[in-house]
Amino acid sequence: MDVDLRLVRYFLVMAEELHFTAAARRLYVSQPALSNQIRRLEAQLGSQLFDRSPRGVTLTAAGDAFLPHARGALEAIRSGVADATAAAQRDQVLRIDVLQTNLATPRAVLARLRDRLPSFRLVITSRGTHDQQQRLLAGELDLALCGSTARCPDGVMQRIIRREALGVALPAGHPLASAEAVAVRELTDELHYLPPDELAPEWNEFVIACCRTAGFAPRRHPATRSSAADLVRAGECVALGLLSTPYPRGVVVRPLAAGVPPYGWSLRWRDSPRTPAAALAVLRTLD
Repeated sequence: MDVDLRLVRYFLVMAEELHFTAAARRLYVSQPALSNQIRRLEAQLGSQLFDRSPRGVTLTAAGDAFLPHARGALEAIRSGVADATAAAQRDQVLRIDVLQTNLATPRAVLARLRDRLPSFRLVITSRGTHDQQQRLLAGELDLALCGSTARCPDGVMQRIIRREALGVALPAGHPLASAEAVAVRELTDELHYLPPDELAPEWNEFVIACCRTAGFAPRRHPATRSSAADLVRAGECVALGLLSTPYPRGVVVRPLAAGVPPYGWSLRWRDSPRTPAAALAVLRTLD
């Protein structure tokens, strides 16, 4: 026999109140509607659950016997819903690519997600912009963090969530290491470190555009696998970068002079049934 759980709830409230008007008020239904629903339940069970008399309403023997089972059924459903919700939250996975986890903005994004969405399990990768685009379109990635100037393919949404000031990393003994700020044109004769093009082509294009605006084309250091920190510390090159980028001892970071635009960070996702709405809500902006 199938019993409507809504009718079971009506029965429980009525059993507590033993007054149709008071029970109807608690259930936000009319008194005639509640009477009809109780009669429906009694018809389903084949037993009268309440005695209705001028002296009031009382539970019948059948109602008394049904009461603990009704309470148990409703409590079991509530517990089941709570357990299912908790399990679903534990299963929530957010796949995000952030290019480099040691930079300030990617760190801030991951910290915000962990703080605001503790039930999400983060799967973090750092594979580069081109790979991000392919995986977003294929549905293999939920979110991507990259430079706002990177090409945004059709079917991918984006939002700029942060802009960062730029600086230049110099060897500690460089003549410009003590300058309050460095103009890009002062770096005309330097070798410049740029990361591999397949990793962050939008960053390289941004740096090259800054140099061209200052009147020169940057000479690129030939190393592709060494880190910028090691090469700068060794005095082999300089590196334009975000002012917030951490560098080891032996490297001095100076801000760039006015006139250089800040670098925008873009959050990207595919508009689909898997669109991570909760993550987008907590990452609307970053301080």
